[in-house]
Amino acid sequence: MKLEMITENLIKLLHENYYNHVTIHFYEREWNKINTFLLQEYGDTEFEMERGLKYLEQRYNLVSSYNNGTLSQQRIQLLRVVHMLEDYRLHQVLTRRCYASKNAIILTKKYSLVFNEYDNHLVSCGLSASTLKHYRRISTEFLDYITQRKLSSITLITMDTCNSYIKTLAGYSFKTVEQKVCGLRHFLRFLYSSGILSVDYAMNIHMPNISKSAKLPSSWQKNELKKILAVIDRNNPIGKRDYAMIILACVLGLRISDIKNLRFSNFNWEDKKLSIIQHKTHKPLTLPIPDSVGWAVIDYIQKGRPSYYETEFIFLKHMPPFDTIGDSNHMYQMIQRYMRKAGIDQRSKKHSGFHSLRHSVGSMLLELETPLPVITNILGHSDSNVTAVYLKMDLQKLKQCILSPEDIRYE
Repeated sequence: MKLEMITENLIKLLHENYYNHVTIHFYEREWNKINTFLLQEYGDTEFEMERGLKYLEQRYNLVSSYNNGTLSQQRIQLLRVVHMLEDYRLHQVLTRRCYASKNAIILTKKYSLVFNEYDNHLVSCGLSASTLKHYRRISTEFLDYITQRKLSSITLITMDTCNSYIKTLAGYSFKTVEQKVCGLRHFLRFLYSSGILSVDYAMNIHMPNISKSAKLPSSWQKNELKKILAVIDRNNPIGKRDYAMIILACVLGLRISDIKNLRFSNFNWEDKKLSIIQHKTHKPLTLPIPDSVGWAVIDYIQKGRPSYYETEFIFLKHMPPFDTIGDSNHMYQMIQRYMRKAGIDQRSKKHSGFHSLRHSVGSMLLELETPLPVITNILGHSDSNVTAVYLKMDLQKLKQCILSPEDIRYE
């Protein structure tokens, strides 16, 4: 397909989806550069992904930077420039959309009714807030996709429709594809069970059974964790909070969702035990409280926690209205800030959020020859197969990942 035809239709779709004029101008400018490149390099304006990537490599050295892990966040937008062209060439739709409120997907009245039915179903399923958000987003994205495919009724969905949508996910990481396909299958099962579709297309959509073990989890070396903890200023309230939260993650292996939801009633100080119902799995979990962890939490409660907000939750925001930390805030920026302060190269860690601290706990327990079912229980996994990911790691390297309570000095 000629680049001119692709860009003409994409620009129309960008306007229809309320993209900012500055953003549209950015895409137009880059697409014009690609047009010039195609004419100079190939003598025509036929577009395909391989040509687009060659343009990015020659002009921005983008592909090489992406492969060696040095691609900056600002440059990633240039990948979208080419992916949008390829998605339209293959599927005649605008995909990989921005989900900011100013570019929110607006469903037709007919599809809004279907979505509302599905949303009511989701609420009744007792899913976690993050899973609800994920399924809502994927179902909205899929409904928008079939709208662009000019399907006048949801009953016109076929297996080809589903497969074509899945093909638009090409280029995403395996984990992202897995999440989106999982959301699509859940939505399709609802459409079938509610009688909207007469065929259960979800049965014919499968994922390779390699997702949980496709990649080793990111873990931290012992000295890196100690550096992170050392640069936290525990003389101020925010530092006391951040220190306590990070200790809970890298010593007890708690998920950030569970740390944010900790209440006073979860702590049994007399028996030195922490008992919670996990936010993700809804299963109970009881862990011992090492002194280093306990004193860090107590120090925050007594000397750092804002007293302006009446709540049972322990960890709070430190700016008005001093309320609880929201579900969508995964505290990623906190870890990034302390990494910079500690002089740890962020490019050396593909995953450097709270969950990566949790991976180090699993590695530590494995190195100490803790039985797999015990690690599964401590980490709160639903299945030992999930925990078995840690078995793929070299045991000698695991010694660098151990951060025991004795390594932490509370001052």
